[in-house]
Amino acid sequence: MENKFEKIWDLAMPYLKKGIMKDFVSHTKYVVKSMEMIIDGEGGDEDILIPSAILHDVGWSKVDPSLQLNDDMEKKREGQRQHITFAKEIVEEVLDQAGYSEEDIQKVVGIVMAHKFQDPEDKEKQMLIDADNLSDTFKEQFDSDVVAYHSTPEQVYEYRMNNKYYTQTAQQIADQQMAKLKAEIKDKI
Repeated sequence: MENKFEKIWDLAMPYLKKGIMKDFVSHTKYVVKSMEMIIDGEGGDEDILIPSAILHDVGWSKVDPSLQLNDDMEKKREGQRQHITFAKEIVEEVLDQAGYSEEDIQKVVGIVMAHKFQDPEDKEKQMLIDADNLSDTFKEQFDSDVVAYHSTPEQVYEYRMNNKYYTQTAQQIADQQMAKLKAEIKDKI
């Protein structure tokens, strides 16, 4: 699927590289992988959902580093809010350059804007939230989060166990991935 979206990836990459809270390039690759798996199980318009996955965190490129790297929860939440706000203009610009129609651009914007702080009823918005959460259950991304958040594997595992999933497909994959992570963590203790 990725070749079809190569131009969007190319346009998104500079923004993803500017975020410093974590490795947003790696994270985004796993969000796209997760979205592809969810689409396989749930259906959906990949021409809308894959760009939503690629572009969901581009707004971090404009969030002040002091908010990205802060341990204060209110400052972290402010960074989260800002990355959603800043994403709109970037998503519009990238998709316009990629040749998307205004209608499709606004669909993607709506999905991206709903991936934090909301409990949407729209299935496409739910699928992006699921893909974002599911991405962090894959070993490479999980290990990256342990480093980025200065945590132990056990702490990140417990945090990820609280993730809620809207789709059955995402829940099933998450259960499998978390079982693998739990076994690996046990082996290290």
